[in-house]
Amino acid sequence: MITRRELRRQREAAERAERERADAARYQGGLAASGDTGPARSGSDGSPAPAPSVSDEAPGPGASAPARRRTGMPSTGRPGYGDHRASAPVDTPTSADLRGFHLLLLDDAVEISDVLALVHNKLPDLHPQLDEHGQMRLSRHSRLSSGTVLEPADAAALEVPDWAHHAIVVDCPRDRQPSPPPDWFADADGLHAAFPEGMPDREEERVLSLLLAIASRLHTGVRLADEPGLPTRVIIPDPEAKVDLYLYSPYWLEPQVALEFVRRHAPHAFQQSLPTPDEDVLVQANIDDPLFDPSAPVILDGYALLVPLGDIDEAAGGLEIRVMEAEWVPPIIAAHTDAPQIEYHVHWMDTESRRYQPNPRRRFRRMRAEVARLTDAIGAELLVGCDGVGVDENGFLVTSRQLRE
Repeated sequence: MITRRELRRQREAAERAERERADAARYQGGLAASGDTGPARSGSDGSPAPAPSVSDEAPGPGASAPARRRTGMPSTGRPGYGDHRASAPVDTPTSADLRGFHLLLLDDAVEISDVLALVHNKLPDLHPQLDEHGQMRLSRHSRLSSGTVLEPADAAALEVPDWAHHAIVVDCPRDRQPSPPPDWFADADGLHAAFPEGMPDREEERVLSLLLAIASRLHTGVRLADEPGLPTRVIIPDPEAKVDLYLYSPYWLEPQVALEFVRRHAPHAFQQSLPTPDEDVLVQANIDDPLFDPSAPVILDGYALLVPLGDIDEAAGGLEIRVMEAEWVPPIIAAHTDAPQIEYHVHWMDTESRRYQPNPRRRFRRMRAEVARLTDAIGAELLVGCDGVGVDENGFLVTSRQLRE
């Protein structure tokens, strides 16, 4: 059976071939304009074929979220604003109907059931299927609908990437902060540039966060609803930007046990030294609590393991595995257990704190990919060792098998 990764590679190959044909056509046009009467290259007009209809079959009750697609796939681009075509696109009936809504763009490797499974990860109280009207109510004021297949003319009119074969439609309130984001503010997805007069707030902020998280997981994008005075806004999240993992388990791993799991992939990992209370602190503790015994063994309520990453790159910094009782657990975890959970947070800290900044350089992307592979490998070991449940930084479930792919 063909995998999603292979489908994406086929799409990339087709896009490269399309770009080569377009370059050749522009080259021949330049020759003709300069008076060269050489033979022109023949071929098709290069317009993409209409995408097949996307299935809206809902996943079964036990369906899990689709595998996260963190493999060497580079980002498909940064947010694009404005019309880059020579002339304004011609509207179609479909594009005219869609302009007033936020759209989750899907390629031909993603089905609506994948999206519903991810929505269920974030909002477990919602059953992952559409109602008889082809809709899912996200909240009292917002709903998602199955949307429509995008024909080439629709995609061109909406100014979305050629790979966008389907648009899921989201209807939600327009809630905005009253003032523009400060000059120093920037987020990795580019919302600060998309909303220069005021960032999304309340319900709209929650809905767009959900859509961007799904787009990041599925390597797709979001087209924002048209607004007066603003150009077309298409946001394609960097799918590799979120590296951290959160593991939840009812079981506490002693530091040495957890360290053994980590050292299977990072032999130079070590436990961060614990602070030792000085004499004054012990005296004060004895005054505050007459039953205090300074000779009693220390009972840990948390610890940290460190993995230096200098062998990957000087700027890579390190990984910190933070272990403590969870003060908050994701809704998808809380929906299946009320037992106290231990949180194992595999956290990346690069030396220059650039991991969430947009438009990373190629060297940084290569370094980040190596860090992500190590993070996934360590996360998979800990996940099996603590018999827990894993969640990626976007809040979606991951299994040890997915982390090892």
